[in-house]
Amino acid sequence: MLGFLSVYFQIYDNNRVFDLKRRKNLLVMIVFIFLILCSFYSFTISLSRAIERDYWPTEEWQGSTPHKQKMDGTRLDEMVEYIDENSLPVDSITIIRNGYIIFEEHFRASFPEFKHVVWSVTKSFTSAIFGIAFFEGYIEDVNSKVVDYFPEIEIDDYSLGKENITLANLLTMTAGFDWTDDINWMLMVSSENQIDYILNLPMIFEPWSGWNYDTGGTHLLSAIIQKAVGNTTLEYAKEKLFEPIGISDYTWDLDNQGYYYGGHGIYMTPRDMARFGYLYLNNGMWDGEMIIHPDWVGNSTLPVIDFSGGEGYGGLWWISYGDEYYAARGRHGQMIYVVPEHDIVAVVTAYFTPTEGGYIPDQLFENYVLQAIEGPIDETSISFFLPLVVGIASLVVAEKKRKR
Repeated sequence: MLGFLSVYFQIYDNNRVFDLKRRKNLLVMIVFIFLILCSFYSFTISLSRAIERDYWPTEEWQGSTPHKQKMDGTRLDEMVEYIDENSLPVDSITIIRNGYIIFEEHFRASFPEFKHVVWSVTKSFTSAIFGIAFFEGYIEDVNSKVVDYFPEIEIDDYSLGKENITLANLLTMTAGFDWTDDINWMLMVSSENQIDYILNLPMIFEPWSGWNYDTGGTHLLSAIIQKAVGNTTLEYAKEKLFEPIGISDYTWDLDNQGYYYGGHGIYMTPRDMARFGYLYLNNGMWDGEMIIHPDWVGNSTLPVIDFSGGEGYGGLWWISYGDEYYAARGRHGQMIYVVPEHDIVAVVTAYFTPTEGGYIPDQLFENYVLQAIEGPIDETSISFFLPLVVGIASLVVAEKKRKR
């Protein structure tokens, strides 16, 4: 906007148009632009107020009702009925809006304190921990070569540019390893040396020339974090991520070399999963402290890879375009949904088999949770549009007076 202002004045100065009428027009335009700038300023202030919280759930989540947080409780009850009527293998659903638990339901044998295996939701945790290590300077360049971190591993095959795989490739699943989860995951965990197994996989494409879902590559990231920070991924996460936001009840599986698995292996309660989503909803900030740099949150939740159907993939996060949310996804239906526009975090734990449809939680979330959002235009919208409307009205009135 300021750049536009400087160009505007330069045009007028070059043409020497300073007669009275032009000066009036210039004055009107200055007022109009000033009002637009005020609207943007008001919008910024409103956004800053929007992320100010009444409390932080470091110790305990506080509850509220769907109605108080502008959600349709009847629609959420219909979701429960749908789950029951269809005997869906959902274990729990937790919904946070405006920082409050407005819906929490446990099915089957689940209960609030039960630690669920979150499977590939672990990948999004690994991304966050990597981002913390990166901004603390332990990892200097995401374009560093992966093989440089593992000089102890003898790699037999360097075809298709394996030596050029970077940390960024591992973060976006563009490395090119020949990996199929249903086959290679079991072979990896049963190997004597998991890192050796991954680095000696064949390549199916050169780095950056394709995309392939790759749990092995995310395990390399965890090992790289441990090598870079000089501590285990778990201990580093405990100090820098888990404890600051109140995650306290968890376990994490180790490989044979003492590296915590980067692509799976975390067990956590739904409320702690929600804390992690809430941290991202708040751009990496927690009770006045920066836990994850906002740039890392923003960049890792932007699509690097576009798929059909309005979906993309970022830095170990899944992105939905149509409904404007992003998600951490795990096998059998473990989900953390983050909807910044509506200040919502939702967590699903379940045990869907592949034949039952692993994306049924997405359907529940989109058809019931998102459909339950209600309420009038909020303060942000009013504060943005009111000065703009006033500015446009002033310009119209001034133009009519000029023509008389």
